[in-house]
Order: sequence, then C-alpha cells, then structure tokens
Amino acid sequence: MKAYLRLISLLLLLCQLPCQADSVNTDSAVVKQYNLLLQVRGNDISGICVMKMVSPSEMIGTVINEFGLTAFDFEYKEGKTKLSNLPPFLDKWYIRKILKKDLSFFFANFQLQQNTKKRSRELLFSSDGEMILTNNRFKIKYTFTPIIDEE
Repeated sequence: MKAYLRLISLLLLLCQLPCQADSVNTDSAVVKQYNLLLQVRGNDISGICVMKMVSPSEMIGTVINEFGLTAFDFEYKEGKTKLSNLPPFLDKWYIRKILKKDLSFFFANFQLQQNTKKRSRELLFSSDGEMILTNNRFKIKYTFTPIIDEE
C-alpha cells in the first residue's frame, strides 16, 4: 500500500510541473511528446506518447496511460518495431502483431509528413500537427496530438 501511495504522490508532483514543449533537443536526438488517444471499437484509451528520434530511421519511446503506468515501450529501427513491457492484457501474440504493424507503418511515414494510405492503414496529418493513424481492418484509430508548452 505504501508503494502505491509513493507512486501516486510522485505522479501528482509530476502533474503539477509545467508541460515541456512539443520537441526538445537532447544531444543529437529530438524528443517529441504527444497525447495519444487509442480508440478500439467504441472503447477509448488515452495517455502520453514520448518519442526520442535518434536518427531518421531509429526511434525509441514509451506510451504511458492516464494513471502514469507504462502501457508499453517501443523501438523502431530499420523498418521494424519491437515492443516491450506490455501489460498482461496486451501481451497476446495477435495484439502484439497488430500493434507492431501499425506502429511500423506510422514510423515509416512519420518523417514524410504527408497523408499516406496503404492497404488497410491510413495516416493523416492535420495543419495543427495532429496525426491520425487508422487501421480500417480492425477498426483501430490512434490520434497523436502534440503537447505544446503554454507559456
């Protein structure tokens, strides 16, 4: 119980700190932060996605849910995505397979910044920086909205 209280206290402290800008340069890498809304057949999951762009073809990051718990970590390198630290309800071979393919499609077209459609997946970019990835086959919609510092 004490561990959860410490975690909640830490999360409250972090929530009170001002949000960082959309992108932050760290050494030679760029860190981008997005609010992520994942919609699956009428169910919504929201959280924060933090991506570190090591190079144009390599990204690492994490998705954190509303409660501050890691939903999953990812690594994109040379056209392939690796997932790690998935909770038990997501750690099924068929869910991992769909997530990997969706994220690989997203990262492969992320740098182009132009609308793309391939088979059952579609990536749309809006003028305000929002990105919407849709998997029409499984009716999954990922909405990435940039976190902007309000100073």
